[in-house]
Amino acid sequence: ADEMGLGKTIQSITFLSEIFLRGIHGPFLIIAPLSTITNWEREFRTWTEMNAIVYHGSQISRQMIQQYEMVYRDAQGNPLSGVFKFHVVITTFEMILADCPELKKIHWSCVIIDEAHRLKNRNCKLLEGLKLMALEHKVLLTGTPLQNSVEELFSLLNFLEPSQFPSETAFLEEFGDLKTEEQVKKLQSILKPMMLRRLKDDVEKNLAPKQETIIEVELTNIQKKYYRAILEKNFSFLTKGANQHNMPNLINTMMELRKCCNHPYLINGAEEKILEDFRKTHSPDAPDFQLQAMIQAAGKLVLIDKLLPKLIAGGHKVLIFSQMVRCLDILEDYLIQRRYTYERIDGRVRGNLRQAAIDRFCKPDSDRFVFLLCTRAGGLGINLTAADTCIIFDSDWNPQNDLQAQARCHRIGQSKAVKVYRLITRNSYEREMFDKASLKLGLDKAVLQDINRKGSTNGVQQLSKMEVEDLLRKGAYGALMDEEDEGSKFCEEDIDQILQRRTHTITIQSEGKGSTFAKASFVASGNRTDISLDDPNFWQKWAKIAELDTEAKNEKESLVIDRPRVRKQTKHYNSFEEDELMEFSELDSDSDERPTRSRRLNDKTRRYLRAECFRVEKNLLIFGWGRWKDILTHGRFKWHLNEKDMEMICRALLVYCVKHYKGDEKIKSFIWELITPTKDGQAQTLQNHSGLSAPVPRGRKGKKTKNQLLLPELKNADWLATCNPEVVLHDDGYKKHLKQHCNKVLLRVRMLYYLKAEILGEAAEKAFEGSPARELEVPLPDIDYVEIPVDWWDAEADKSLLIGVFKHGYERYSAMRADPALCFLEKVGMPDEKSLSAEQGVTDGTSDIPERGNVDKEDNTEDKSDSPQKQPESSSDGGDGIFGEKKDDSRAAQDGSDPDKSPWPVSSALTARLRRLVTVYQRCNRKELCRPEILGPGNQGYWVQEEMFRRTSEMDLINKEAQKRWTRREQADFYRAVSSFGVVYDQEKKTFDWTQFRIISRLDKKSDESLEHYFYSFVAMCRNVCRLPTWKDGGPPDPSIYVEPITEERAARTLYRIELLR
Repeated sequence: ADEMGLGKTIQSITFLSEIFLRGIHGPFLIIAPLSTITNWEREFRTWTEMNAIVYHGSQISRQMIQQYEMVYRDAQGNPLSGVFKFHVVITTFEMILADCPELKKIHWSCVIIDEAHRLKNRNCKLLEGLKLMALEHKVLLTGTPLQNSVEELFSLLNFLEPSQFPSETAFLEEFGDLKTEEQVKKLQSILKPMMLRRLKDDVEKNLAPKQETIIEVELTNIQKKYYRAILEKNFSFLTKGANQHNMPNLINTMMELRKCCNHPYLINGAEEKILEDFRKTHSPDAPDFQLQAMIQAAGKLVLIDKLLPKLIAGGHKVLIFSQMVRCLDILEDYLIQRRYTYERIDGRVRGNLRQAAIDRFCKPDSDRFVFLLCTRAGGLGINLTAADTCIIFDSDWNPQNDLQAQARCHRIGQSKAVKVYRLITRNSYEREMFDKASLKLGLDKAVLQDINRKGSTNGVQQLSKMEVEDLLRKGAYGALMDEEDEGSKFCEEDIDQILQRRTHTITIQSEGKGSTFAKASFVASGNRTDISLDDPNFWQKWAKIAELDTEAKNEKESLVIDRPRVRKQTKHYNSFEEDELMEFSELDSDSDERPTRSRRLNDKTRRYLRAECFRVEKNLLIFGWGRWKDILTHGRFKWHLNEKDMEMICRALLVYCVKHYKGDEKIKSFIWELITPTKDGQAQTLQNHSGLSAPVPRGRKGKKTKNQLLLPELKNADWLATCNPEVVLHDDGYKKHLKQHCNKVLLRVRMLYYLKAEILGEAAEKAFEGSPARELEVPLPDIDYVEIPVDWWDAEADKSLLIGVFKHGYERYSAMRADPALCFLEKVGMPDEKSLSAEQGVTDGTSDIPERGNVDKEDNTEDKSDSPQKQPESSSDGGDGIFGEKKDDSRAAQDGSDPDKSPWPVSSALTARLRRLVTVYQRCNRKELCRPEILGPGNQGYWVQEEMFRRTSEMDLINKEAQKRWTRREQADFYRAVSSFGVVYDQEKKTFDWTQFRIISRLDKKSDESLEHYFYSFVAMCRNVCRLPTWKDGGPPDPSIYVEPITEERAARTLYRIELLR
């Protein structure tokens, strides 16, 4: 647990080397971050004679390592157990997380885990992976074993000695709340036998002292205005407190307040407004107008502007650290306008450019004055001992990151005293955050400072009992920050006094007895009326200053504030009826200040659970509008719901989707008319509606039109009172999900209704009655059978597909396959019971409900693909195209099928075929023009048939031309496959077999003829590059196909591979 920079890597390597010299020759395992594994490999080569290999990279490179570098093999090529070519394997955390079976088979003599604080969470996957491995001896390396709490320390101890530390509960009962010196001493006695910790002053006796001055900066008037505006804007969130559902809002507010404390320019839109106000009091023609506006906007920048001239006059070099890249952008603009020379490193600067910037800053005759850095940028390699002054512009939540930042200049090799200025905004959220970080650092110091010391060594005194307890209670900076009145008050002209270090001296851990803390306050403008952070009426007082009418806001937002209480009860007692839940909530409430309005909801405005809404939506997308009985049957609802509830939820759901849908207004109009209830209560029949069969615009955005919900007919929609989505769908998370997926929902409902009303028509009812598909009259369009799901697919299969989707639901293909009324059962046989059960969802009653935190992450790829006009492209693209390379759909499904039967196509291929059929129907505009009886000579639809034949011929020509065109990506895929796997030539048939090649190369859209022509052209190119004669065994190259030339070495290797594997 040595501090950063004291050689944990070298010590670990010498430890393994000593074990090796004693006769234990491994195998040893090193697990380290990806950025450090090259350093580990280099140090092993420098210090030891052991064979260390790096196990990382692509699957192919790892297979090469396993084959040639890891084990010895017998004459038959079988690995010899327990005999290894290597002594040490260096790998990354990602390899362990990837569940690497090769590493788990080996019994490791010793494992060393670098940056072991990654194991601080007991439930992390990394720990789970390590526990599955056979590890004889374990060594953890971390400079920060105690970052936040004792609970994290237990996670490390439990991994090292699970038998000695079996119970987290017992450990936390004893040490979870460290308050006394006795507890600290007891914990140290447990840690001493297994923890080695050295500090910089243990290693370097003459390390230069470090002095830290904490400067509390006042908010400027501009900052106060924005700070108060942020609080006013988020007033309702702040009064709710830190519950689970409110945390994202509070985190967003926190980040906005941090931006305001650093510089208001970081707030979106603030810069323009500040400049506009600044023009009223300053001349915009002044050369430094922009600079002064930027400086006067933030108290910290005012201080920086007065501090830097003094530092440059004194010959100092300065490091400025910030958490935010945009904040560094502002500081960079300031330095440019003030003509200070500088360098900069953040996450966007590559490694070689980083080192070049460091070299320019550190060379003896360098003129660089300032170095701007992100607090967390880089590792040990950033050595900036040329600087002697460090400014922490904004503090990190984790104080160890700030200490690491300071160590860029205060480290072994530093000959000058280091001065650190930490800027804290007074009476703000930033100060509160700093106090919390101080407690974390205090815990680290109290427990770990004296852990390996006996008495007073190296001039560093052990902590007294009072000092230990103060560290635990107040934090590392607590004693200093408590002295509000003793802190020196500096105004703008007294910046020299800050540089004179009026300090309150306290010795801090790891810095030696010469290191000090100081505290000062910098006032850039008049004081405001302060409010204590401990005041229980903090937000109410803020509201009073902002002149907010809190009573009016409470009355207006009472439903919002009360809702979490109702929802908590609903979630916890979800087996009760809602009326009972309201009684629970009202019985639990004892506040007299609650509004008298009754919160009991009647049947007309009932609210439904989030889980119910998800299940209804899922089944609506499967069965479509009006299939309430099917939705109710397959929904597996826990509550006693009926078909009326299904209709109400679906109607509210679609109203919400129509409200937020930004597509074709005709589609919105169709959905609106579909869900509008009729006066007689019968289902709507909307045939030949312009929004039903009209093509969906694609490729560009249409004109912005007024929302259809503002149309006059909406004013007459009295039925909205019973299915208002804001009431029925009261869960905010679900509404957010629905808003993101409204396109998918509306287009799916439209497609299923089109299938029922326009395509099947009268055959729909007969299909429900069980009539065989062959007896039903379903007109099929003139569609080609080139891109079909499987080889045996025909017109009868198309008819069964359309009927099956209507009858069993969208993508319920196993149920369709098992239906004797369709043609599939006879052709491919019965599906296996497992797939049928999985499709019906009986294996997991809640599998269709996403986690609340994952609602926003759901796949949205179907939003566009459900558009009938987009289906041909989406169905034939890479990804999950017709032959489906996604997940397990990489080949035709054979499970549960009779081997004598035809193969069953994958679901993605069936979905693509369905969409294509619907697209062809919609292109005809009117279904009647496709009926066979009117497509004969002399009938009105005869010209349509001729037109379709003409278009089909044109499409065939276009397809042939497309087959000849090869994109760069297709050429690269072909080269990759042919150079690795060659080609398969059937000697009996005297033809190439491209089946397996097509799958490997992902060239599903290319025909056999196209692949063969390109192959001959490719071979001709390779032979030409290698200056070889024309290939006599092959066909002539196609002159219309251009193949990008490759290098001679690659061409020769590819030709050899083709001949070898042919």
